[in-house]
Amino acid sequence: MTERQRSGRPRDPDVDKAILAAAMDLLAEVGYARLTMGQVAARARVGKASVYLRWPSQVALVADAIQHRTAVTPEIPDTGELRRDMLLFLQALLRRKSAAEPAVAAVSGEIASNPEIRKAWRHGLAGALRGSLRVIVERAIERGELPAGSDVEMLAMLPLTLLQNWRLEHGRGPDDGVVERIVAQFYAPAPTSRSAGKARHLRRTTGRRIPTKDPRVRRHR
Repeated sequence: MTERQRSGRPRDPDVDKAILAAAMDLLAEVGYARLTMGQVAARARVGKASVYLRWPSQVALVADAIQHRTAVTPEIPDTGELRRDMLLFLQALLRRKSAAEPAVAAVSGEIASNPEIRKAWRHGLAGALRGSLRVIVERAIERGELPAGSDVEMLAMLPLTLLQNWRLEHGRGPDDGVVERIVAQFYAPAPTSRSAGKARHLRRTTGRRIPTKDPRVRRHR
């Protein structure tokens, strides 16, 4: 049996969206305690098996539905530069979190009162954000902006942890200025020894001073 035969037909994204929308609408109407997978299937006009094929439990479905409605995770930028990619992603994250507040508020009671939903939602959102940041870091390693042995997991977790702790420490959400400080401190690599050496040589021979702080000296190809 081939892999395609084992996995069956590809999932229809329109069915996914219909199920998620139905789950959110019913969550607001009847609450989590009275919500059933059968109700979701009927509202989405799909079979109950289609729902269970995608989500093994009601908790998983509701957590995904909340995350889908809030749409917090930004698109991953690909500018060809670590500093710029990280800056754009984190700034977009702040804007999306702010825009998602009304949708989260609509189901905040369920999130607050049900530990399973809260844990699943936070785990899913955090996992999606870390995954996006891993892509940005791994691309930077492939381009040579970061050493090959860089700790990808740590570099992907760091900005999320700092932004979260900022709110806890300061009693207010971080802004673009905080994002810029994080990126400048941790994601603007210093000049390589080779490029710094070229800068010193050019300064000695021409008298021109080349700035070596960010933006860093770039090698000419």
